[in-house]
Amino acid sequence: MNATPSVLREMVKTNARELFRDGKTAFFTVLFPLLFLAMFLGIGVLTAGGSYQIAVAPSPNQNEVVESLGHVDGFQAEAWQGTKPPTPGDLGAYDAVVRVDGRRAMVVVEPSRFGVMSGVRSALADSGVDEARMEFRTPDGGAPFDPLKAALPTGLLMSLMSTAFFGTATPLIALRTRGTLRLLGTTPLSRLTFVIAQAPVRLALVVAQLVVLGTVAVAMDFVPLADTLRLMGTGMLGALMLFAFGYLIAARLRNAEVVNGLLGLLMPVLLLFSGLFLPLSMLPSALTTVAEVLPTTYLVDALNHDLNEAAAVHSLTVDWSVLLAATVVFGGLAARLFRWDQGEDR
Repeated sequence: MNATPSVLREMVKTNARELFRDGKTAFFTVLFPLLFLAMFLGIGVLTAGGSYQIAVAPSPNQNEVVESLGHVDGFQAEAWQGTKPPTPGDLGAYDAVVRVDGRRAMVVVEPSRFGVMSGVRSALADSGVDEARMEFRTPDGGAPFDPLKAALPTGLLMSLMSTAFFGTATPLIALRTRGTLRLLGTTPLSRLTFVIAQAPVRLALVVAQLVVLGTVAVAMDFVPLADTLRLMGTGMLGALMLFAFGYLIAARLRNAEVVNGLLGLLMPVLLLFSGLFLPLSMLPSALTTVAEVLPTTYLVDALNHDLNEAAAVHSLTVDWSVLLAATVVFGGLAARLFRWDQGEDR
């Protein structure tokens, strides 16, 4: 009766040691995602400084918004000086033009001056504008690049993929290459116990990554504290889906170096096709079709509900349903195809 918990406990300990014993695996699982996130946040902080000329379009609370923007270091804010209200794509000689309508705001930003967005977002929130209803656009109607906001979903997706691919698939393939899985297959250890033993340390890493992301998002006023629970739920669903895919990759393969190379190529492709760097509407129709069948696209869309609501395409119910379905499909295939050794018949 007590043998199974004892075996599982020892397998969990062994698995945790195995995960961090290899320096390369530990780097790509723990440090690389954090470095990636820190790089984007650093870019955002560096570009947020400087001097900016900002105009506020006529509105009932124009003076209040001008005053709030004027309190931000480096901002020169004033009421729109034109004889007519600015048109949607008209910046005049300003770096940004702000239009406020009650608790909604439209901000047109010069593309090369995207560093203004962080301060504008904070100032508008202080003046009573709902952050979820702030919309930032370039004069041509496109979405300006915001390195601070881009860092969060990009960093999280990189973290989850690194943990699922390099921290799950690669170690399992290495165990098969060394013959460890074949030896385990000769023992009473079940596949289910072996797989469950992989989960605790990896889920702990995911929780730590989500806590870091949530803390940064709340500290930068991107996400209200009350919404972080939903963000955590999306992150955990995404992690389960990617872990299932990682197990599927590792089901029978033996060459860890080849798999690492393939996964290294796969990660930027998934990032590109998920809508992180370019809106899906900007991709050719053939590529958009491919993107729409990738579960990572729905993971990014689910993250956008909390981090960038204007960019969300599907409802959160649709996004979560796709992630759950993909988890079941990948997990079922992995369970069916998993072998202790390539030559195993049973």
